[in-house]
Amino acid sequence: MIVQFSVANYLSFKEMSTLSLATTNLKETAISETDSMTEMGGAIPAVLHGAAIYGANASGKSNFAKAFATFKWLVINSIKELQAGDALDVESFMLNDTTAKEPSIFEIVFCNVDYIFRYGFEVDGVKVHKEWLYRRNNKKRAKEVELWYREGDIYNVHPSCAIAKSVVANKMVRDNALLVSVAAQFNDETAVSIVDWLNDTSIITSHDDEVMWKRAAIKLDDQKMRKRIVDFSRYADLGIEDIYKVNDEVVSSHIQYDDDGRETQRVSFPFESNESEGTVKYFQLAYPIIDALDNGKRLVIDEIDSKMHPMLTSKIIELFNTKATNPNHAQLIFTIHDTNILSAKILRRDQVWFAQKDMYGATKLYSLADYKVRNNASFEKEYLEGKYGGTPIVGDFSKLFVNEED
Repeated sequence: MIVQFSVANYLSFKEMSTLSLATTNLKETAISETDSMTEMGGAIPAVLHGAAIYGANASGKSNFAKAFATFKWLVINSIKELQAGDALDVESFMLNDTTAKEPSIFEIVFCNVDYIFRYGFEVDGVKVHKEWLYRRNNKKRAKEVELWYREGDIYNVHPSCAIAKSVVANKMVRDNALLVSVAAQFNDETAVSIVDWLNDTSIITSHDDEVMWKRAAIKLDDQKMRKRIVDFSRYADLGIEDIYKVNDEVVSSHIQYDDDGRETQRVSFPFESNESEGTVKYFQLAYPIIDALDNGKRLVIDEIDSKMHPMLTSKIIELFNTKATNPNHAQLIFTIHDTNILSAKILRRDQVWFAQKDMYGATKLYSLADYKVRNNASFEKEYLEGKYGGTPIVGDFSKLFVNEED
């Protein structure tokens, strides 16, 4: 499970910003603790099943999702997709003349029943400057063990990582590749476990519509999954009776009625061109959500509420925050504008985060748990009143339509 993800000097993030899914000591009354978290024991008592990030337009919410996506891409693909000398697709915080010349920083902490891992790196568009991996037993007072630390061309690799040590000794790690990526290619057990874990972590941004559509269409070839996707759509009251493929085209079927309200037949339409944008998005999200809940995976969705009704968004969040539908401890991190979800009945206070830019254009990330707020307070009302920040400062639009000569 994700314990926390941190990013610094990347896009709008200047200083280190950390989103934590470790539970706080807050006592919630409107949402069951056994549903919204997984007890881990040991060094990390419990980890939350999800978090929401609110903020104004251009506050940096989407940049958090991009940071996670960049982190994942570099870990999985820096050895496979890049050649020596290829540029790395990383952009520092450019609104400061110092940070513009410095590398971006990414770090994740994740855990299972046995271990807690802390892995990160510093990288710019040219090369990897630093890379580190630590592990400790998930027990109280257990110490971190440095599995490897890389700075420039100097590596320190623990003897237990024999393959990683051999890869370094044979100078097989390029300047623009991560050691974890290279070691995984040679079946280093620890490196493989990290890459596999990230492969089971999906990040969906607003630019992934085409990829998501193709993936959803492919999943219809699996008849068991097709039935579950259809049921998932029926429960959302989308008016769809079935979804299937005809000559590789996705179609949806609906019931036709006569003037007396009697069912006459079913009619089919090309799904992508005839269904609403909200229905198309819901269909695209169906498989990633089902897969995450079935297999205890992690899902990061940028603008989860875009094109969808608040009740549907709420139900998706509820699936992850309910033990009966999330027995395998899947996690959902999402950015959102819809304040209907900002309720103590849907989210714990430590599941609510805000992104806000300062006067210099740098994004700050902070939690509702940092505020002295009653657990039964109206989070939505107080957020819209500006009590927590993370809202736009709206000017007087009417001045744009006033004739200055009058």
